[in-house]
Amino acid sequence: MTNIMHNNLEHLNNIRNKTVKYYGPPGTGKTNTLVQEILTKHLAEGILPQDIAFISFTNKAVDTAIDRVLKAFPQYTIKDFQRFKTLHKYCKKYFTQEVFDPQKCMIDFALDCKIIKYCDSRLDDDSFIYKDWSLQMYDKARNMMQPVEEIYRNETYKRESLSLLLRKIDAYNSYKKDGDTKYMDFTDMVERTIDEVNFPPLEVLILDEAQDFTPLQWSVVYKMAHNANKIYLAGDDDQAIYRWNGSDYRYFTKYFPGEKKVLSQTRRFGKEIHRFSQIIRREIIDSEEKEYLYNPDIKDTVQAYRSFYDINFEDYKGTWYLLGRISTTVNELRMMAKNKGFYFMDNKGNKSFTNNKWKAIRTWKKLCDGEKINREEAQNFYKYTRYISKDLYRTKEFWDEQDKFNQYTFEDLKAWCGLTIKDELIGQEWFYVLKRNIKPTEVTYINILLERYGEDQLDKEPNMIIDTVHSVKGGEADNVLVYFKADYASQYQNKTVQEKMDEKRVVYVAVTRAKYSLHLLSSDHRYNYPIGEDYFKYLQEKRNEQ
Repeated sequence: MTNIMHNNLEHLNNIRNKTVKYYGPPGTGKTNTLVQEILTKHLAEGILPQDIAFISFTNKAVDTAIDRVLKAFPQYTIKDFQRFKTLHKYCKKYFTQEVFDPQKCMIDFALDCKIIKYCDSRLDDDSFIYKDWSLQMYDKARNMMQPVEEIYRNETYKRESLSLLLRKIDAYNSYKKDGDTKYMDFTDMVERTIDEVNFPPLEVLILDEAQDFTPLQWSVVYKMAHNANKIYLAGDDDQAIYRWNGSDYRYFTKYFPGEKKVLSQTRRFGKEIHRFSQIIRREIIDSEEKEYLYNPDIKDTVQAYRSFYDINFEDYKGTWYLLGRISTTVNELRMMAKNKGFYFMDNKGNKSFTNNKWKAIRTWKKLCDGEKINREEAQNFYKYTRYISKDLYRTKEFWDEQDKFNQYTFEDLKAWCGLTIKDELIGQEWFYVLKRNIKPTEVTYINILLERYGEDQLDKEPNMIIDTVHSVKGGEADNVLVYFKADYASQYQNKTVQEKMDEKRVVYVAVTRAKYSLHLLSSDHRYNYPIGEDYFKYLQEKRNEQ
């Protein structure tokens, strides 16, 4: 495999002469610049979509680029933009081998190796993903193109021994190769691309979110670059928050040469959030120089709180991000939000109550209104009511035997499908009939939501997202709360200088998601990030300006 740093000067000079690098601080429109200025310019010049590759770190950026281009050039269809993909999807099209599923295959691997047991209650959750620290270290080593022993040695917090890590790696590779299905994981795919794929010539190569790519992935980009006439990169080293996974922003800032351009005007936030974010950014000692201006038309605020319950959420209109540093603090935020009776979801769209339970509630209302329900609605409804004559009627086998186009009234369900709800319960509240697999706390929470928001609003997506900082990177909200309580593994004080700068980048990304109001939730927990110190500096600077 070829590492970009090991290529000769002639090749690097060739890349420098045809490359433009856009440095885009938060809200300055990196993706918009790539689409509105670069893509539309070249398409208007007559370059065909199939001669342009748009590579990004996220599906969201790719989809946004395609949507905007299609609006500007309606003569094209989505099929014309087959080279607009994430890097993994771009590599995948060259191979037919089955790709290792990070969820299903990892669970199967963990069960096969007896790392988790079949009786593990986590397996009941369809969204459960098994994550293995040793295999994460292995993937990081491969992406950084370094020996796994070296990566392990440099880790501040080692969760498992080196011998166990190496045994897991052997078991993992055996699982991929020795089963009935031969798998390759995403990193295998990138490695094989470097060794086996000859990329076709390109008129234009565009790389978005360039700071998040790993050395291994940059080797693919470098290989593509040899056959590209023009190259555009966009990124921000201050927002490089995936170093834990092997990404290296220096490839964007230093190792991949090109003309530097800075997008110098943010549209997202005003003076105060800009001031606070710069206090954090100034402590990132290896930050690339790129000053940018705040939006003078926005009046924004920054406030700190000792308690979640001190925040008057109702005073702030619009969308909300409630962001935690790690999953345990995100769970704390979700519990506090439930205590306040808030309706929210995570960044993947999973709502604060189980969607199937909400569907069962809506199904009961339809039955009470004399409406018919379909087979799927009936099957889901039966999961949550005890009023069934036999368990047979809850089984998948029973419902699979029913015609999928069947429509059922309340009377039909009683006559043919074992429903035993008494007629006098028709018109009663849902919690009188849905008493199975719904905890009392859930009943209370859903009733609070119904009273506060109403049924129609709960059918829509909430305007509050509670998730990790990493999950919302690239997004924005009118109001943002950040909570940087951590755990032993991610505690700030024990980190190296480089790790502290990496943590500053995470905080910087978090606070720059806000458009109008930023709320800092302090914590006295011994593992918290000291965001109170940043806020004190902010108050001093603000006072000195007056």
